[in-house]
Order: sequence, then C-alpha cells, then structure tokens
Amino acid sequence: MTPGKVLSMFERQYLEGKTPVDLEPTCASFASWLAATWEQLDGEQRTLLLTVGAALWREGYDLRAGAATKDLW
Repeated sequence: MTPGKVLSMFERQYLEGKTPVDLEPTCASFASWLAATWEQLDGEQRTLLLTVGAALWREGYDLRAGAATKDLW
C-alpha cells in the first residue's frame, strides 16, 4: 500500500458519498481508538493522529455551521 493509494481511497469514499454525515460519532470513535492506542505510539505518530482528529473535529463543526460543501474546487 502506498500513500497515494490511500489518498485515492479517501477521495473515492468522499466522492461516492460514503463519508459520514454526522461526524460526531466518527470523531468520538477515533478518539476512543486513539486513547486506547496512545501508549503504543511515538511522539510523531501522536502528533499526526491528533492533527487528523482536529481535521475531523473541524469538518464536523463546519457541517453543523452549514459551511461544508462537496465542491472540491
């Protein structure tokens, strides 16, 4: 698996409308998984995953605020 392939999978999920409409449960599940895995991660991994979590949180916030769009450009 390559990073490009994973990005392509993310994009496909998004374009096919398979991303969750309600990001709160997704963010909560991610936070639970991260908390359970925390001690197994190094500092760089923790920082990266916290950034991913922050992006999920922001997207959920934007959806609640009505600012989210499927327009990629």
